[in-house]
Amino acid sequence: MAQAGITTRDMIRDFLDVGTGESSDIVLMGRGFTEANEEPGAQSDSKRYINDKSATGSVKSYEWKKPFTADLIEDEKAIAYIADIGRLCKTGADAESVNYNVELGKPVAEKAGTYYARQMKVAIIVNSFSDNDGEMQVEGEFAGIGDPVEGEFNITTKTFTAKDAVATP
Repeated sequence: MAQAGITTRDMIRDFLDVGTGESSDIVLMGRGFTEANEEPGAQSDSKRYINDKSATGSVKSYEWKKPFTADLIEDEKAIAYIADIGRLCKTGADAESVNYNVELGKPVAEKAGTYYARQMKVAIIVNSFSDNDGEMQVEGEFAGIGDPVEGEFNITTKTFTAKDAVATP
């Protein structure tokens, strides 16, 4: 049982754009996914100045990734999309998409079904199709492309609005 105030995994929803070309088709990454862990991957640096005994550290950049494991359920659009990338050894833009991380614990006031979210363009890296006691799984990771975009996501219409585009009263 989760302790009061602690975010549980079911309060964070991941969506993936599985559309092709100019058309979006944003679907929930839910059924079939057994793991999707966000790893910001802070890249740090340190320098010691002559008047200090200890080094001064700083964060220089991030190498964001989200490792995933999913049961190979072909009628789940997100899983089928990911599996297709691996099976056909797609590269470049053909292996890229957009991942939306939606936090249900942070609803947007006066906007039903709308929550704080981050959008991240990702390269989809499929590492393996593995046997899990007779059932097939697909494993890999999303590798971040550029910086995340803050905004809000409506889970009913599956639309993302960037923070900069949200009208302020």
